[in-house]
Amino acid sequence: MRASRPAKAAWRQGVVWRIVRCVLLYLLVYALAWTAVGLVAPRETTSFSEQLSCWDSFLSYLDAGMYCFVLIGLPSIFIIVLAGLSHHEMESPVFRAMVTALILLPTWFLLFGNVVEELLFQVAAQVVFTTLVMPVPIVPRRDSEP
Repeated sequence: MRASRPAKAAWRQGVVWRIVRCVLLYLLVYALAWTAVGLVAPRETTSFSEQLSCWDSFLSYLDAGMYCFVLIGLPSIFIIVLAGLSHHEMESPVFRAMVTALILLPTWFLLFGNVVEELLFQVAAQVVFTTLVMPVPIVPRRDSEP
């Protein structure tokens, strides 16, 4: 049985809404992780070995989080959406495990710096998002073929 045009449009609109919701939830988890880094990590120092004020250090970590978003966040969002669009028939635990392994790949460059807190909070954020927060399936199964 073929689906009507309004049913196809409603299904597509539902898919777009689920993808947008997934991206917004990822942005929320990412922002919370870097806020925690700014609050917990040791205060940064200037070039003259003077410690920055707490507020300036916090802003410095948030600034680093914005730069890391380009290196970690955007590739992670791309991986999540691509995996969600291509693997909509997978069972939830298998899909979550696969996406967890894939979105940990962009964090590799943090291993080469002296950034232990940033690495731990970023990996924790990635794992928490994929195991607890990410809506699965991202693309729901159609009940009828178009």
